Amino acid sequence: MENITTVKSKIELIDEEITHKYADGLRAKESRIDFTKDGWVEEMRAIESEYRRSIEPELAYIRRTIGELLAGNNFKDMAAMAALLEDTQRLKNYITPTFDELEANLQAGSHEYIALSLVLFMVRNMDPDARDEMVYFGDLIRFCESGRVDIRPILQHLLKYASDEIKYGNHSVKSLFQNTVEQSVPFGK
Repeated sequence: MENITTVKSKIELIDEEITHKYADGLRAKESRIDFTKDGWVEEMRAIESEYRRSIEPELAYIRRTIGELLAGNNFKDMAAMAALLEDTQRLKNYITPTFDELEANLQAGSHEYIALSLVLFMVRNMDPDARDEMVYFGDLIRFCESGRVDIRPILQHLLKYASDEIKYGNHSVKSLFQNTVEQSVPFGK
């Protein structure tokens, strides 16, 4: 079983590696974009997608490592993990799977990235901006519903580990999970 110290060194190593890939490739390509011409947004998205694909092996490895560490110790190190990820240069921006990555993971027959996205949501504890985090959570729930993914069992499992610290209005991670479990209807009923 990994511990937080060994995972910290892996996070730092992978963050350094993907930061170098960014500096070596992505930044140079971004600097050549002509923002005065039509199509610059699509060009920027294409460059970003190419970069994400180039760091996918590192992301898959560290995502799995983080998920296993947190699950292995009953999610006791969430605050420490949040601090570790926040201190990274680039990793904090790429650790949460995109909806395209979630879709690819589901197509491969896995719910691993759905669970990981929820765990990372718990780790962030609706920080740095609770409203943005609530919008993300809502988008994730809609994504699951549109793909006919029953997220209730995952939420029910994670509920006991979720923070009940109020972050926005009367909402906490725990209350969002609980409300979603209560309001969603199991598929096939």
